[in-house]
Amino acid sequence: MRTPECACQRRAVGLLDSQPLFSRAMVVPVPVSISRLCEVPSFAPALAETHAREWGHLYAGWDEPVALADFRQERPGANLPTTWVLHRGSGTLLGSVSLVLDDLPGHSGLNPWLASLYVFPKFRKQGLGKVLVRQALDFLRQQKYPHTYLFTEGQVPFFSKFGFSVHGPAQANGHPVTIMKWTSPDPTAAAQEIEDRI
Repeated sequence: MRTPECACQRRAVGLLDSQPLFSRAMVVPVPVSISRLCEVPSFAPALAETHAREWGHLYAGWDEPVALADFRQERPGANLPTTWVLHRGSGTLLGSVSLVLDDLPGHSGLNPWLASLYVFPKFRKQGLGKVLVRQALDFLRQQKYPHTYLFTEGQVPFFSKFGFSVHGPAQANGHPVTIMKWTSPDPTAAAQEIEDRI
């Protein structure tokens, strides 16, 4: 069911629901919040710069200004595209993940896409990437999406831990990638047509 407002307002990580987002083995900078980018738009320029540098080679003509324009498409609500940012207050950006449409040219029949999972280097190895992926997958389950896709140049083992399976090989702007698919464990989501959600 769609919600008129952002379903994942800024919140403190680890204080949610009945299950903690972090295991005891993870070292987590505290306090950490996760917010929709539309709620903390001041992070958009830094994300655009980082994402263009990290993945610009995978998209023809995709650079920092285009990435920033993509981020500015996000609106409050349950629609896509959407980006979550993990941050401390309003000053320290730790990482991000997005859910988008039509992420891989030539594969328009596959939607939505988990995209642009990124944790800044000095915050890696603390479980923050897992938190971001779980946030995106929780959103998909809540919104009754039956599945999502992603493509990766080399992180198949990481995404397999979340239930993604290899869908097949592909090319992204001439670079070999692997498409992966996640299917919601929610049996009612399987009947939902993706076009109804867009």
